[in-house]
Amino acid sequence: MGFPITPSRSGQELTQLIDEINERFSLEIPNPRIYSPGGDNKTPAWRCYGGLKRLYFKGPFYRVLEDFQEWVSSRSLHPSRLLSSHEREERLGYLLRLIDDELYLMAKGSFPTNRLLERLSAEPDDLTPKSLKRRLSTDEDEFHTAPSSPVKGPARSVSPLETSDPLHVVESSNQGSHQQSTIAAVPANLFQSPRGSDTARPSKFVEKLTAPEKYRRYDAVPAAQTGVNVSFATTTASSSDLFASHKVPYNTSFLSATTDATEPMPEDESLYEDSVVGHMLSQEMRTTFEQKSRVSGPIHGSRYSDDGQIIVELLKDGPFSYEQTLPKSIPLRYRYELERIGRAWNVPLSRILVGDTISFKTLDDCWGWIAALSQRNGKPLPEKPTRKAWEAATGDFKTDKHSEVVVFTGGMEWCTASERGILKLKLNSLKTERTCRFHRRFGSDRFLSLTMPAPARPPAHLRIPEKPAVLRESLALWLTQRVHRCLGREWRPFFVEEVKSKRKVKSEPKFRVEFFAVDGIDFDRRVRVPSSLPLPNQDSTNRTPMGLEELIEWHMPSKANLEQSNCKLFQRLSLGLSKTYATVVLGPSQILSLPDLPGRPMNDGCALMSRKMASRICDMLGIAGITPSAFQGRFAGAKGLWMVDRHQSQLSTECNDDMWIQISDSQLKIHPHPQTWQEPVDNEQLTFEVVKWSKPLHPVDLNIQLLAILEHGGHVREYIGDLTRQGIQAVYKEFVQVLQSDSAVLCRSLIQKVRPSAEDGSGLMSHKVKRLEQWTANDAESIIRLTEAGFGPRSFYPLRKRLGKCLRDLLTRYVDELHIEVPLSTYAFCIADPYGILKEDEVHFGFSTNWRDGEGQFEDTLLDGIEVLVGRLPAHLPSDIQRRKAVWKPELRHFKDVIVFPSVGIVPLAHMLSGGDYDGDAPWICWDQNIVRNFYNSDLPEVEYPLEHFGLTEHSVPMRNIQSMDEFLQSAFTFNLILSNLGRCTVEYEKIAYDEPINSRNATELACLLSHLVDGRKGGVHLSEQAWRRYRKRISPRTRDLPAYKNPERRYKKTNIIDFLRFEVARKERDKVLAQLEKAFPEKESFKNPDEDLLGVWSHAEQQAAQDMELKTALQGVAQKLKASYEQWNEHVQRSQESFFVRALEAAEEAQAIEPPPGDHPLIQVWEHCPGEWLRFLASSTYKRWPHSGFVMHAFGEVLCQMKASTLPARSVTNEILACYRVNQKVIGQLTSRDPMDVEDTGPDEDEYEGHEAIEAMHFGLPSTAAGGYYDPDDGMSVE
Repeated sequence: MGFPITPSRSGQELTQLIDEINERFSLEIPNPRIYSPGGDNKTPAWRCYGGLKRLYFKGPFYRVLEDFQEWVSSRSLHPSRLLSSHEREERLGYLLRLIDDELYLMAKGSFPTNRLLERLSAEPDDLTPKSLKRRLSTDEDEFHTAPSSPVKGPARSVSPLETSDPLHVVESSNQGSHQQSTIAAVPANLFQSPRGSDTARPSKFVEKLTAPEKYRRYDAVPAAQTGVNVSFATTTASSSDLFASHKVPYNTSFLSATTDATEPMPEDESLYEDSVVGHMLSQEMRTTFEQKSRVSGPIHGSRYSDDGQIIVELLKDGPFSYEQTLPKSIPLRYRYELERIGRAWNVPLSRILVGDTISFKTLDDCWGWIAALSQRNGKPLPEKPTRKAWEAATGDFKTDKHSEVVVFTGGMEWCTASERGILKLKLNSLKTERTCRFHRRFGSDRFLSLTMPAPARPPAHLRIPEKPAVLRESLALWLTQRVHRCLGREWRPFFVEEVKSKRKVKSEPKFRVEFFAVDGIDFDRRVRVPSSLPLPNQDSTNRTPMGLEELIEWHMPSKANLEQSNCKLFQRLSLGLSKTYATVVLGPSQILSLPDLPGRPMNDGCALMSRKMASRICDMLGIAGITPSAFQGRFAGAKGLWMVDRHQSQLSTECNDDMWIQISDSQLKIHPHPQTWQEPVDNEQLTFEVVKWSKPLHPVDLNIQLLAILEHGGHVREYIGDLTRQGIQAVYKEFVQVLQSDSAVLCRSLIQKVRPSAEDGSGLMSHKVKRLEQWTANDAESIIRLTEAGFGPRSFYPLRKRLGKCLRDLLTRYVDELHIEVPLSTYAFCIADPYGILKEDEVHFGFSTNWRDGEGQFEDTLLDGIEVLVGRLPAHLPSDIQRRKAVWKPELRHFKDVIVFPSVGIVPLAHMLSGGDYDGDAPWICWDQNIVRNFYNSDLPEVEYPLEHFGLTEHSVPMRNIQSMDEFLQSAFTFNLILSNLGRCTVEYEKIAYDEPINSRNATELACLLSHLVDGRKGGVHLSEQAWRRYRKRISPRTRDLPAYKNPERRYKKTNIIDFLRFEVARKERDKVLAQLEKAFPEKESFKNPDEDLLGVWSHAEQQAAQDMELKTALQGVAQKLKASYEQWNEHVQRSQESFFVRALEAAEEAQAIEPPPGDHPLIQVWEHCPGEWLRFLASSTYKRWPHSGFVMHAFGEVLCQMKASTLPARSVTNEILACYRVNQKVIGQLTSRDPMDVEDTGPDEDEYEGHEAIEAMHFGLPSTAAGGYYDPDDGMSVE
């Protein structure tokens, strides 16, 4: 990973460059061809020559020249005019400081200046050239100012980031002043380290990268392809840009009007030294591009035709081109909010805040000031941050909660056709979340997490059909080879992953990019060694500059991981980003190495920890009661599941220490093994980080992926059909109980149980509060609000109507998604028997609490002597469910709520289950004998098809062949920004498994392909568009239709178990119970029973009006206004859904805005001076006239709820507090049960559900009724 590349360079070219520099900047740097240094070799001019010579052959020569050119340009419009001797000395002094800073960086700050100069004067003219590397580093991408992080004395230049004005920089009195370009960068050579060999050939990765047109970048290429051809077009360089190009025959650019963007370039041509992107940023190139865009128009309907145009646009009008003008005197959280507002309103920061101070000190003051800004122009306010996040966004950014911090997040979105640019950035409100290793060590404020749309799914105006991969490659290049500016800080991306949604709400695919702040206006730049890390426990006010290489080297040392591949090692960065709880800190002496035995590891992913360590973890996490049997976690470079050892542990005796942990070879993902580390060691690297732990288990629904395998293993459809009916009947009975009792308490309890997870998920508290404020637009929230006000679910028609709709929606989900609860089944962590007790066909399974099913089939705390089924998701092969014998072993009795698999045999049981392991897999376990007794095992497939069978290509490159950090990141980003083909392959598998038996050759082959793709990112395996089309044509010569359970236009097959359960069982049972409910409790039954509590205000006013003509006339006028709003509502409700949300709600708002009538009647006077009373009258009058219309609730629902609650004992609660509440089922039972003995103490965890992760692994789920866009993984578009 740290191998610099120096292109072929000659002493003759150096002398030409010196002459050009002298001519361009009116300097007098001596040229040894003409002048002899004599005794003046230490003058500034000779020192500049010696430094430039060293940088030319071994360092970032052109970056220094670009920095110098920028500085000179900022001070004069005519850089080559006649200079005075004082000005020339000033220029030489500044150039020398730039050179010294770069030399200091190259040597890691370890050399004396005088010794360096002696070596420089003796440097030979011709050095052995190093290998060519085809890349665009930050050296070419940006104009630079003097480096700001490593300095070696007071004579350094002040970084622009240190000033309050990002455009004007004032140095110390002896250094003058200079102006910074708005586009500056952290040098890429901060991320390079010495290479072992000066004559190494280009890596295989470089050969792939620079292959001819018929192979796209980062595609695998045949071994015979050895030529290095760089994929850029030629153009004529502008003579006005000295550093645009130096080798006239091969001047390069991204842009060309006549040449294809993949013309090969000679192998000895240097892109490293050409500053291509710097040239594109020149005014001439920008003008040329803009003229081309206006004159030539889009090519093939797209704005852009090649990567050069894309990158220019990203730099010019990209997500990070927003001008940074806020000074460092503005605290970070205020800078964040102001920039978030400015981006949302498209207003420059300079127009939002003038000056370098703020007058507001609190969140409310800040948002009051923002709401009153004249620049708002009626635009809506973005989401307000929660008070918890706001108050914690100072200092170390930690909240009072264990392992929780405030984070910066946002999202990049495609620009519309009418907008300039390709991507735009929106920052989210400050949020809190569980922390990770990187956050704990370097501070969460140094990290920025942004989502971005999939490059393979751009809008029509950004597509390049003839070159679908260009956009992805350009985005990867722009991301990794740039320094990005936001919030007054400089950010570098270091990780990208495809976002995996945990909800079934369908949406466009996205990627998440993680950025690290390498510098900032509020960073402390006092003298420090360049390679050192920031001191622990820094806070957001005193961060220090730090390069990306230091971050990655801290996490995974390069020398120890040279034998790993780039793709696999890149995925290991996720260990530092895993959301975890920080617990126990150990020392190297407390870490035990557990070598893997020869052959396939039988304990892949799991090892032991001491019981004392587990107890300490419980104390730190507040886990009371029984010590969990296993903890899933991260520790140093290892990840997996750690089992808690037994009480009388032999290992504790051997270690002479009760605190210890094992790390097996299979758990260790980043070398070296922490047992070999030498102290002192960074505590954050030896902190045991907990992801999850084993908990009491509960029954679960049967995943539909398992149905076909269960049916293949034995006939179970009739019994599972009975379970399906029982589930629907159980839901029906709960609704009947609520309507019979007309109890608001039972109704509130019910809605908590059945509310869709998408509405009751783990969203932000602010989202919950917003949902509470807009409850009338959501049926579930409407039911909750109405029951909280005290309305009866049967007697109050608006509530009865919504409750009926809730039941219909719920049962429709039961039909579409087949919710089939198997009472004797669960999900639990699987572990490998650490003591070798179990035989090959045995498992051990015990519970921490008594398990009892409602039918009386089972009641016990363990399984012994019975057969069980175990399966793992995703499940495709018949062998992905296995039948085993459950036995109880006293040696394993301390393992509860986990299932113990044997550690003897040839193939681990976890591996048999769709290639699983023991690092946290939670298989499905079933001991319902009605299902188990009919099941027969299937053998594993005899043939495992190799990658070549499917046309899969490998893109992994050994790290020893990766020559710089830039190459490592660019290669990884380019590969990982490809959409996974797993989705479309899964869809095709579903089609085949529907048309053919699941053990057919085609189904088995495709299941093997899926197993290759599951870890495709880590393995660097990719299924190209062409390879997929060829393979699919072979297994599906004719296009297959989706199964009937996903395709309403297809006739269902009774022989298919999913079709049978959905159409023959669930759908018929749903229709049956809905008819029963309507017959027993008709919705219109409550039509004739208006709520008298809501009519009292109207009745009182009517009684007064009967005695006063003035009041009667006034009320008639009010009634006419209400009628107008009501008719407007009705008119728009009958139109489209969009019209309803826009126009109908406006009608409701108009009704709320009706003002009290003029008059002298005492009641009118009350209304004028008490707005609340007036709203109560409007609400009561509207309810009197149209009690069954949705207009009433949308216009005055909250007022009616307050009126109802005021008739009962009640108290007011804010929405922020209410969002924290959850119904306690035990208390519900106490409130509704007449006999206290009927109330069962179910314990505190009855409503918690922790095993959903396995269910969420279901591929794509079933058709969802959720609104919103969704991309079809099999839509025929390229994933590249």
